[in-house]
Amino acid sequence: MKEQILALIKKAQSGDTEAFHALVKLHDERVMILAYQLTHNEQDAEDLYQEAFLKAYKNIKSFRFESQFYTWLYRITVNTAYNFKRKQARLNLLEPDEENPGSHLDWIPDEPDNSSDRREVMSAVKEALTILPQKQRTVFILKHLENLKIKDIAKILNISEGTVKRYLFRAMEKLRIELKEYQYA
Repeated sequence: MKEQILALIKKAQSGDTEAFHALVKLHDERVMILAYQLTHNEQDAEDLYQEAFLKAYKNIKSFRFESQFYTWLYRITVNTAYNFKRKQARLNLLEPDEENPGSHLDWIPDEPDNSSDRREVMSAVKEALTILPQKQRTVFILKHLENLKIKDIAKILNISEGTVKRYLFRAMEKLRIELKEYQYA
C-alpha cells in the first residue's frame, strides 16, 4: 500500500490528475471526518474538505517525501481550518447556539445505549469540549478521536512533540475539572 501511495504521489507530481484523484479517494473519508471535527458544521466541513484538497493539488509538487502523505494532507487541512476560523472571527460569524451550546459537537459518537446516565455523560463531555481553546481541542481531536501518534500530530501542526503533550495535558486538566462530578473514585 505504501509503495502504491508513493507511486501515485510521483505520478501526481508529474501532472497525472487521475493519480491525484486516486490519492483523494484513499484519504477523502479521513479528511472529511477531520474537517467536520474541526468546524462542527457539515457545510463548513465540506468547504474545508474541498479547499484542503484544492491546496494539496496545487502544492503536490512541494511534497518532499519527508513525512507520510496523510500527515502532509492533515497539516494542510488543519491550517486551512485555522485560516477559516480566523476569517470567520474577523467577520463576526462565530455565534454560539445559546439554546444548545453543545449542538456543534454532534460528531462525538453516541453508543446505542439507552442509559440516561450515559447520555448525560456524553452530553457533559460534548459541552466540556467547547471550553477548550482551538489548539488544545485540535490536538485532543487528533489524538483521541483520530488516534494519531504524538509525533504525527506534531508534524501536522508544525509544533514540537513537547508542545503537543503540553496541549494534551492542559486539555485533559480542563476536562477533568469540567467533568469532576462524573469522575469515579
